[in-house]
Formats: sequence, structure tokens, C-alpha cells
Amino acid sequence: MPKLALLVTVFLFFVFLLQQNSSGIFEDFEQLSTDHDLKLESDLISTDIRETQNNVKRYLVFGSGSFHDAYSQTKNLVYGVDSDSGFFSVGVFNQGQASKLSASGYHVIEDFPLDFHSKYATYNALSKHTQLGNIAQSMKVHDLYNNTGRGITIAIVDTGVDFSNPDIRESLLRDEDNKPVMLDADGQGLVITNSTFAAKISYLGTLQNYTKEFPENVTSTVYVKNDGVFLDIVQTGNGTDISVYNGLYPYVDFLPFDTPIFDGTLSHDMKIGKSKSDYIESKSRIYHLGVIYQPHMGFLQVVPVLVTDPNEAGVYDTITPDMSSSWMDYTKRASGDSTTKQNYDFDFTDEDPIIIGSGNELLLYDADLPQTEHFWERQADYSAGTVGAQIVDIYGVFSKKAKIDDKLGAVNGTLLPAMDKDGRFFGVMNDPFPHGTSSASVIASKGKMEYDIYNNTKKFSIKGIAPDVKILPVKALWFGDTIYAWLWTAGFDNVENSWIYTGGPRADIISNSWGISNFPNTGYAPGLDISSLILNALVTPGSLHENYTGVTIVSSAGNSGHGYGTIGAPGISSFGLSVGAVTNNDFVGYGLFKDQPRFGNTTDHSDHVVDFSSRGPGIIGDPKPDLMSIGAYGFVPTLVTKSSADSENEPFILFGGTSMSAPIVAGSAALVAESLNEKEIEYDPFKIRNILMSTADDIKNDPMTQGAGLVNALNAVRTVHGHGGKFIVHNDATFSNIKEVIDTSLHSFNSSSIGIDKFGISDNTFPMTSWFGGRLHPGENTTTEFTIENPTDKTLDITINPIILKLIEKSELDGITEVQLQDPILNKSKTYRPNYVKLTDLPIDVSQSNRTNIIPTDASLMVLNLRFPFDTFMNQTDTVYADDMKISSLYVYDWKDKNNDAEISSDELSLVNRGGSWGTVQEVRISDPSEKFDNEPVVGIYPVPERYSYWNGNTNKNSTSMDYTLSASYFGNKLWDNVSVNTQKISIPPKNSSKVSAVLSVPPDMQTGVYQGFMNFEGEHHEINVPVSVGVLSSVD
Repeated sequence: MPKLALLVTVFLFFVFLLQQNSSGIFEDFEQLSTDHDLKLESDLISTDIRETQNNVKRYLVFGSGSFHDAYSQTKNLVYGVDSDSGFFSVGVFNQGQASKLSASGYHVIEDFPLDFHSKYATYNALSKHTQLGNIAQSMKVHDLYNNTGRGITIAIVDTGVDFSNPDIRESLLRDEDNKPVMLDADGQGLVITNSTFAAKISYLGTLQNYTKEFPENVTSTVYVKNDGVFLDIVQTGNGTDISVYNGLYPYVDFLPFDTPIFDGTLSHDMKIGKSKSDYIESKSRIYHLGVIYQPHMGFLQVVPVLVTDPNEAGVYDTITPDMSSSWMDYTKRASGDSTTKQNYDFDFTDEDPIIIGSGNELLLYDADLPQTEHFWERQADYSAGTVGAQIVDIYGVFSKKAKIDDKLGAVNGTLLPAMDKDGRFFGVMNDPFPHGTSSASVIASKGKMEYDIYNNTKKFSIKGIAPDVKILPVKALWFGDTIYAWLWTAGFDNVENSWIYTGGPRADIISNSWGISNFPNTGYAPGLDISSLILNALVTPGSLHENYTGVTIVSSAGNSGHGYGTIGAPGISSFGLSVGAVTNNDFVGYGLFKDQPRFGNTTDHSDHVVDFSSRGPGIIGDPKPDLMSIGAYGFVPTLVTKSSADSENEPFILFGGTSMSAPIVAGSAALVAESLNEKEIEYDPFKIRNILMSTADDIKNDPMTQGAGLVNALNAVRTVHGHGGKFIVHNDATFSNIKEVIDTSLHSFNSSSIGIDKFGISDNTFPMTSWFGGRLHPGENTTTEFTIENPTDKTLDITINPIILKLIEKSELDGITEVQLQDPILNKSKTYRPNYVKLTDLPIDVSQSNRTNIIPTDASLMVLNLRFPFDTFMNQTDTVYADDMKISSLYVYDWKDKNNDAEISSDELSLVNRGGSWGTVQEVRISDPSEKFDNEPVVGIYPVPERYSYWNGNTNKNSTSMDYTLSASYFGNKLWDNVSVNTQKISIPPKNSSKVSAVLSVPPDMQTGVYQGFMNFEGEHHEINVPVSVGVLSSVD
């Protein structure tokens, strides 16, 4: 049969899951490239592909005037929003239409996929152990309080979620009719099944062959032979053309161009029965056929599907996928053996029929178990997603009218049902690359599966933070589709061009493991942009409707660190919870990292700030991020798909980045919410926020790096129960100070343009833990009143002090790297060690005559920086910018000289932290440095052996030496003179609260900028560091 055999280089949405931001992850193990090869090959379907591809793209169109003015020039604007100063919209059209709009004075830029904040290292990586079940002390919450997230729903707004792994299979949210609740805001998962086959059935119920011309308005017929009943697809020998929805559109475009629908040709008859009296029944005698056509793990996935009405004529409710043929087709490419001839059965009769609401909506294939047996026992080797997603029909395929409405995220009549009762289509939720699946697994993994993580036959389970939550998967890969996703998840329906509140959110918590790392020229600064304003409103009760309750929204801070001001939308939103990343060295010594000297020999160290974690402040000067959690790295369950039947890979993955950090906090929020429900305590998103921030563990960094600190679910739940001497702190000024700044942007926003009668931030005031003092001029001051809540049965004595981090000491050392040095033990070919510098080699403050410690005893933070001259880092004579670079990463070890030979070897090193970015400065932070080294601190400077291109990765050219400056800076706490309190000590009665007033004064000579510090509240068993910031302005004449 003819087949589609095409290798297309596409800038596909899911490749962003593989891309890194400013920080490289593991030097030699990755390449930074924006072009990825997706192999569009299938034996099951062929198509007419021409040389012209990618005629259409998604664009952002904005400027003065109105959306209607621009729409009159091209009918392909998808979403739009008007404001008093202009409009903003998303469109899908070709270069000619884009040029026409640009010539008319509009700003036209390409729309951008979201940047998913993951740091993937490897599949099936090996680890000494996995601590996922203990992250944020969640396992103790399960054991001590029996809080596991029951009754709480978390929406994962991401690349989609694949529920094939038994560890998360039961977490899928279902409605009162047991039907899955899933949304595809991108319109990617639509499956067209409008090819029809007529069957002739006698009054006795037996199938017969058509002897005359078959009925009108059908694609073909059903026929009977000795070996079964078949859909006549071959027909006269040319096969049958069917309509296929292109899940890769607009990045891969087939004939006819500029539409997501193409004609695919099937060339083999499909079996639907074993005999004339034993066949898959369709009451109307009309069978519907279609094909799922979607990307999956870097390859094309094609699944033939049969749609029938076995219960009531004309009501199509049953889907039968040919998973066995799809599995053979997929593994032929994924296994790397595309020349092997597969024995496809093209048979629906041996497959498991799916009815939405039955509980078996997963598209699974088990190579060892018959498809029709033991669904829930099926381990499965292959997944194509979950049937039953509601699809936003972005391109108007099944809309009553092709015109897209001019409301942001509101498309007339295009939120399609999960399955069309007329049999024309249904929706599938899949995860083309398992980013959303990993995010969901961090939260909801049951820990029922066992994995040979150690590769030594010993099995281990991986349990999530809140294993009994329900997951609402929401696919949104594009900036333009996230607004629809959020509003719908928050409980709004689009009815007659307006967003109508349904009375309650569909999820209690939204988790966003993505962001916008670049600053697109949309006319709005991150934090004051449309998405940030809407997120702030969605968090705040009463903002969008008088009865709106608000939703807790957790977002990853991003992987754009280590510089300040690198946090982007939506993590920069003031009222959402943004989460940065800390270390967890489980990856050391195994898998790709085995026998690599620079990773040392233990996994002992954790909870240090990761270099790539994005830093605050927010655009208005408020303290960001809010919390920290593990992001480098941990193991999570993933989708079950194997590359071949004999593959030994198990369905787990090494996951990381702030993409991992955000769902850890979301899961912790679920545990708190469940606890509050049990105690019948009323709460809103701000109460959840304040509990989490008040119970975080200080990791001794500044507010713009760590927020309140490392999330601790156990302390948070203890607080709800009044245990452990825990207390809560919040203030009454932050909300109003933030609202005063962002109201300027809100006032320029036309609320009717998004179809909501009431848009804006509530006029009520909500307590917040962090203190944002607003924007002041030199000589001004600001005040707030802190409330300290004591939920315990005992009086709590609290001491209050304003503190800031102060530089205690700094030392520097200049040097030149040596390339391709080898370790005394791990000295195999092309395996190299870092250049080692003992911390004692850096000069210390000789004025301290009695000093005996390498690290100052009063230092709570050590910051190591490695700097290179720019002309050493990048070859500026190269004709292509950033095409020839030398990179060196920074490592910190605890060295124990086991054999007393004074020579450092990899088996004597314990990695404490590392940093590696594509730039001229590397940074590593160590919290409580004097406590982290049992032996001698050693710095490792690792010159990457080859030169790298930002565009093409490894150039395979040997690197050369680099000049560098290594510095060590030590910080400790000191009182913040600019902040005063009315009392430094206070006693709080049981089950009561007390108030403390604070004043932040700006000295007359203070320079402009954002200033930060903490308000420290210390009790006998609990300490809270409240992040504080203020923006200092200067008048311009």
C-alpha cells in the first residue's frame, strides 16, 4: 500500500519540553537546538503531501483601533480582546495575510508556544533511592493525619495528561455520570469519524452483501466473507479517502493547505465481525470510521477507530480503536527498525470497545494480554491517550459558523461535546511528550506500582504529594489559549459570547508548570499583561462575580535564573503562588551520570537553591517567588508507551525544573485544603497561601530568591490542627498596595471585551503573608499591621525582628582552566574531571587574627561565582552569533581524603551543589555553609571538552583553556534599620490572635530600586521569615 514517508523539520509545540533556558542542565548530555525532526511515517494511512508546507502560522495581532477593524481584513483571527487603547488578538493565516495586516499599521508577530519549565535528563534513569514520597514531608502528613488530598481537584494546565500508568489511572476527575472531565483548549485532540459504511441486515439480524448500488450519502459498504465481516475500504482497488483532523496543524500542513483537515487514504479492509451473525452491532446499520492522528513521543501515532450505535439507532456512543495495528505501526518506527514488515490484523473484533462513562476510556494496548480482558489489571505497553475530552473547536471544523467570535477565549459554539451523538467526532486527551503527565504524577501518584529504579531487581514505589486528589487535565500549549483554559477551569462557561459563572469552580487548585520566558512585544510588561491581570482576578474572591469564590493558582517561577528579575508570566502575577527550585541529588552516580567524575559519589546533599531557578522581584517590586520546592531532580511515573515489545524500560522518568516545583506546592495546598475541610474551617486562596508561606522552612537566601522558603506540607497541616507550636502571620497592607499599582492596567482593560460583566480586582482586602510596602519616594514611609494567629492550645511567646542579609566577607581568585583532565580512578576515554580549587586556596580576611575556620561561623549563605571574559566565552569573529562557545560549569564538593594521598579522586567527593548556564557567569549557593561540609570544601570548575553552538549543539571541536575569576561571598543576617515595630516581644493566648504594627521608612538619600528583607517571627518551636520589599521611586522633572 502507499504510505506516508516524510521527514519534516518542524518547530513543533512540544519541542519546548526539551529546550533549556539560560541554564544548561548536564553539559555533555544535551544539545540546545530549536529544530527537531518529527518522523511522519505510517503504514496505516497515506496522504498527498506537496513541497509547500507551513503556509500558515499562528500570529499575535495588536494595535490601535478595534478587533473588528482587523477582522474585516482577514477572517482568520481566532481570539480577540479590545481595550480603551487598542486591541489584542490571535490569528492563524499565511504570510500574505500577515503582511497585509502589517501594511495596514497593525503590529504582527508570531504567536509563541508556552515555555514548559522542565529540565528532563533521561528516561528510566537509575537512582540509589527516590525521595518523592517524602517531598515536603508529605508522607508524614499521610501517616499522621490521613490527609491525602481526598475531595480536592487540581487542574493541570499543561501539555495534556496521559493516564495510562496505573499509578495515576484512578486520579482522573469524573462527573456525576462517571464521565471524564477534560479540556483541550488548543483544539489538538479532535478526531473526525464522519466516514460512513452502510450494512445490509436481514430481518433475522444476519449481515448480507449489497448486490446493487449501495445507498447514497455513505462512503462505502459492509461486506461478508467466509473469514468475517469487513468494511469495504479497498473498494475498486484505490482505497478509501477519509477526512482526518491534523493534530500537528499548523506546523505540518497537508493538501488542501491552510486547513487542519486533510484527506488520508486507507488501503486495507477493516474487520468488524467474525461471521454474518457475529459482528459489532450498529443499530442504525451505519458504521462510522476515522483515524486518530497525533504526535507521540517524537513519532506519529495513527489509530483507526470505529464508532457505532449499539444501544439506540442514531445515538453513537461506542468507540472501538484498533490498538494492535496502531502499536505495530508505532513501534516499527520507534524501535528504529522501520524496514521490518509488520503483520497488521486490521481487526476491530479483538479490541476493547469504549463507552464514555464506563471507566475504561483509556486507549491502551497490552502486548501480553488480550485487549478484551482485565482492563484495570492491564499494565499496558502502549497508550494513545484518553477518550472523552471536550475540545475547543478553534478552527471552526464543527462550528455552526466558521467565523470566530471576537471575545478572548470565547469561540461561538465551539466547545464541543466529548462525543458527537451523530457519530461525526469525539475528543481525545493525550500528552505528546509527558510533561503534563509528569506534573500530574508528582501530585497524584498512588505508589501502587513498583519500579526497578536501582537496576538491581529491588523494587521501589513512587508516591505523590497528595495521592487521592482528582486531576482535571487541561491542554493549553499556546499563550492565546491559556485564558480560555483558566476561565473554564475556574467555573465559567461561554454562553452567547459571554463568560457566565456556573456557581463554583471546576477545580480547587490550578497548577501551571509553564511560563513565558521571553518578553513578547505585546505592549504590556510581564505582571501587568492580560494573562497576569486575569490570573490575579481568578485568585481573588468576588472579582469576576459577586459569588465567585476564587481558585488557588500555583505557577512555576521559571528556569531563567540565576539573575534577578528573571521571573516571567504567569509566575510573576502578584496574587498567584510562584515556586522556585531547590536541589535533590538523587541522580548522582547512576544512569547517564554513572562514571562521570564531576558528579561525585553520594546523594547526601539537597535543598540548596538551583542556579536556574528564576528570581524576583515582580514587575511592580513585590517579593517573588513565594515558595520553593524540589526541582533538581526526582523520579515520577510516566506514560507506559514502549518503543518495542521487548523493551525493558519501565514507565518512570527523571523529572525536574520549576515544572516539578509547582505541582509539589499544588499538592501541598491540596493537603491543607483537605485538612481545612475536615476541620470545617472556611477558607479562600489567600488563607491557603498564608498557611503555606507561614510554615515554609527558611533556606537562608534573600526574599527575591527563596520567598518565604521551602514548602513544608507537614508543618502546614500541623498548623491547621493546632499542633507543634505552629502559628500564622499575615498583614493588611500588601493586597491594597499591589492593587493600587495594578489598577492602572486594569482601568485600561475593557471588561466587556472578554464577555464578563464584572472584571477587576475585588474592593475587599485580603490578608497576605508577604509585605509589599508599595512604591515610595525618598523620605517617605509606609505602615502595616501584622496579625499573628495562634491555633494551638497553649500561649505562644513570639519575638519579632526585621532583618536583612549582609555581606560579611568576599574573596576572589584568578585562574586559567585546563581542558580534558582525567580522574585517577574514572579515567576512561572521553571522561574528564573538573579543575579542583580548594576553598582554602581563596584568600581570607587576615584581619581576623583568631580565625580558624575556612567559612565564617556567622555566615548563613555562601555564594560562589565563576566569571569569564566575554571574548573567552564566545568566538566573536565567527560569522554566526553564538555559533562557537566555550562553557565551564561550577561544582562544589565535600572532599574526604580517604587514602590520605592529598590527591582528589571522584570516589572521595560528595556533590553539594552545581551550576551551569550558557553565559559568562556561573553561580552556586550553599545554605548554612559551615554545617554542610563534614570535611574539606572543594570547588570544581568543569570545562566542557568540546565547543558548543547555541543553534546546533556540540560542534565536535575541542575546547581550549579559559581565563576565569572565582569568588566566594559570605552573607549573614543583621537587623534592618529601615524597619521598626511597636513591640519586639508578644504573647498570644491559645486559639487567639495578636497584632503588631510595623513602619518601613525610606531614607532621604536612598537610591531608586527595589529593596528587600524579612520580618522574622520566632517562637519556641516555629520561625517565620516574612518576605518584605519596597520600590523606591524618583520624581522626573
